[in-house]
Amino acid sequence: MNGEKHNGEKQQGAEDLWAPVTVPTDQPTAHDRQQADHQRQLTATGYGDEQRTRYIAESSQDPEYAACVWDEQIVAAAEAAGIIPENPSPLSPTEEAAHAARDAAISEFWTQHPEYDVFSNSPENQELFRQAMEHGDQKAREVLGDEVAEYMLSRTQEPSHEVDEEIDL
Repeated sequence: MNGEKHNGEKQQGAEDLWAPVTVPTDQPTAHDRQQADHQRQLTATGYGDEQRTRYIAESSQDPEYAACVWDEQIVAAAEAAGIIPENPSPLSPTEEAAHAARDAAISEFWTQHPEYDVFSNSPENQELFRQAMEHGDQKAREVLGDEVAEYMLSRTQEPSHEVDEEIDL
């Protein structure tokens, strides 16, 4: 048992370094605390989740477009003007690890394929680009494990809505 001698006496100050560690899941991580603090700051300055939802609802624009305007223009302009603080850590540690593993693998792929021409849209270059992205995804799965990588990669690649293929002019 952890911290006990063979005869049942408690060891003084000694811990079993190989004992399993349990991490309570109800404890917020440092990233979660940072995000909660940032969200409180946004709410206090009028840029929180409630204000975002109200902007989208009251906008005469398509809701998805209004959300993009809020996220990519209004909040970005407020950050640039110093009205609100920049998000200290927009990506979670898991997201950062997934992106880093994928980026490293893609860089490794490009090192192995110097024939790729960034200014060409030839079928050969398109195929190399597809292979590079697949290589990055595969390495991320190997490093992070299938479940974590699949969750992270699926969040960044698949649209959250259906796209109309037909466009009426």
